[in-house]
Amino acid sequence: MEYRRLGRTGLQVSVLGVGGGYLSVIERDLGIRLYERAFELGINYFDGRYGDSNIKLSPTLKRNRERCVVATKTRETGLAGVLRRVDEELVELQTDYVDIFLLRTYSHEMLKEHLAPGGSFEGAIKAREAGKIHFIGMATHGDLSVLVAGIETGLVDVVIFPLNIVRREALETLIPVAQKWDVGLVVMKPLSVGMIPAEVGLPWLMNQPIHTMVPGMSSLEHVERDVACVERNPVALSPQEEAEVERWRQKLDNQVCRICDDICQPCEGGLPISWMIHHDVWYNHYLNMGLQAFLDYPWERAARKGLEQHFSRRLAAAQKCTRCGLCEERCPYHLKILDKIEQFLDDHPPLIAALKERGWASEPVEEEVF
Repeated sequence: MEYRRLGRTGLQVSVLGVGGGYLSVIERDLGIRLYERAFELGINYFDGRYGDSNIKLSPTLKRNRERCVVATKTRETGLAGVLRRVDEELVELQTDYVDIFLLRTYSHEMLKEHLAPGGSFEGAIKAREAGKIHFIGMATHGDLSVLVAGIETGLVDVVIFPLNIVRREALETLIPVAQKWDVGLVVMKPLSVGMIPAEVGLPWLMNQPIHTMVPGMSSLEHVERDVACVERNPVALSPQEEAEVERWRQKLDNQVCRICDDICQPCEGGLPISWMIHHDVWYNHYLNMGLQAFLDYPWERAARKGLEQHFSRRLAAAQKCTRCGLCEERCPYHLKILDKIEQFLDDHPPLIAALKERGWASEPVEEEVF
């Protein structure tokens, strides 16, 4: 396993980390084993938190806390909320400190709230002064200019952002600024929610100026596969591999949502478009697995109990689509959004019926943002 210096933090992190989003919905004992196996294979960067992923990670931290680098996230924009969340993280992780505390920042308006007097940066700085966190970071899924603005305040040590063979804008807009400020670079969505083969996407990222990447892993097979993809010599891609990267880039270029909600929103029908066509963890599981494997998946109990309610709510939202086509007109990447919504509408009724047939109780669940 290769390790890289995470910018000015000085932390040495494995080039492959573990994202906690998909891991949060699997059965707890399996989640614990997944983290432990990742650690055994040399992974030391763990990104969270989602659902109960902190609890699943805590046994691994007990094995060697100093070797592990743990990042957690919050949407809180106020001082008190951040301090509360930091304390919650420490209890769940059963540790005395979090290495990197990331502030979710999806817009410039959110950044202003974070930076305002009594905002989340003040809270994070207080937590750092108390030794509860060591470094402060920012996270976003869409508008990378928000991270650029955050870096230029001088307050940000690490950023986590999307980068893959399709979504390459960070190479020109974000990474040069982060390098100037010696800010740590963590990549989310390296495989674009499973759309890109790991054998294609992960080696390509190994050759980019990043420090670590955190694909979602939801099985022990994923851990073994992803580690095998990055433990390569030479690191450089062969001409044949470069050609395969380009083939997949062209194939997916007008299929991958860039989560630029400020462009396709506001939808007149109020549809959460990026969630429906790209960003829904549970639906992506279904797309990647198929119905039977989805039903047989070792879901964490709380996630399973909320599945029927989750898909029913999403279906009701999708049924409001008037097919006006404005979203497609606005999309700069020419995505066939209406076709994706049609697939969404076709997929959900049989899925919901199958969940009901299984007798899985439907209870309200808190929506996580991944």
